[in-house]
Amino acid sequence: MKNMNYGETNAYWYLRLNGFFLINNFVIHRTDEIAYSSDIDILGIRLPYVFEEVGGQPDDWDESLLQTLNPNIMTGVICEVKTGDFDEKTLFRKKYLKYCLDRFGFMPQLSDAYTEQVFNNQITLVEFEGRQFQILKLFVSNYESKREDFVQLRIKHIRQFIENGIQKYREKKWQDRVLFQSDFLGEHIDRKYNE
Repeated sequence: MKNMNYGETNAYWYLRLNGFFLINNFVIHRTDEIAYSSDIDILGIRLPYVFEEVGGQPDDWDESLLQTLNPNIMTGVICEVKTGDFDEKTLFRKKYLKYCLDRFGFMPQLSDAYTEQVFNNQITLVEFEGRQFQILKLFVSNYESKREDFVQLRIKHIRQFIENGIQKYREKKWQDRVLFQSDFLGEHIDRKYNE
């Protein structure tokens, strides 16, 4: 498994702590339409009734994220993370979005019906056989983009959300810190507990 950089790790745990099931470094293979292999930093889904006793209750989710989403329908997230300078034109390339859409499995040939909408919007509502799904494009960075076709969060905001969640369940998280398969999260928990 490819290691995540600090920005990707923060974004991964932010989404995980907001109820998403995730794939990090989702590989975009070469195809007839894609000349060079690449990856999407994080791809995931969130189910409408996700719940955990510790850290997974409705008041544990980040309001700034859930204001933009309808938490009552299944959500797919495509997340790109940049910790340094970036070229805005390379974010959320249409051919990579198309590749990701079919991985969600919300409906057959999702990419044929919705690639343009996903490319042009922060959130896209998908309807299939009387059910609704939504697809979120999320950009995480230290810097702000001028583009408005995706939701943006700063790494600073994400760190604060993670630390607040750890503080809220400080005792329970500390007891279980070594069970997380993340040194990043274990270190955060240990540091908050010992402040």
